[in-house]
Amino acid sequence: MEPALRGILEKVIDDELSDDKLASNFRIFTQFKNNGLIDSVPSAMFGRIYTRAYNAWLEYKASDDKPLNRHEATEFSRIFETRSMEIRSKITEISNY
Repeated sequence: MEPALRGILEKVIDDELSDDKLASNFRIFTQFKNNGLIDSVPSAMFGRIYTRAYNAWLEYKASDDKPLNRHEATEFSRIFETRSMEIRSKITEISNY
């Protein structure tokens, strides 16, 4: 994976894990849960972060005119898997307030 793309993915995840963003998303997803729209606030928050990173990857690939390939998809998965415990920890932390 190109270093620029890796940097973009890491930045998207970092942005989503900022205290302000986590608190805002926690409030929004808590409202969704209270309205019966979702079952789990932490799962919804985790899914949002994954989706934001995945969309950033797709947007980058759409602009570089190179086709998606399995190697990059595998590397994307590894990046997210590497950060998943940190993501889970931050979500758990905000959920316990």
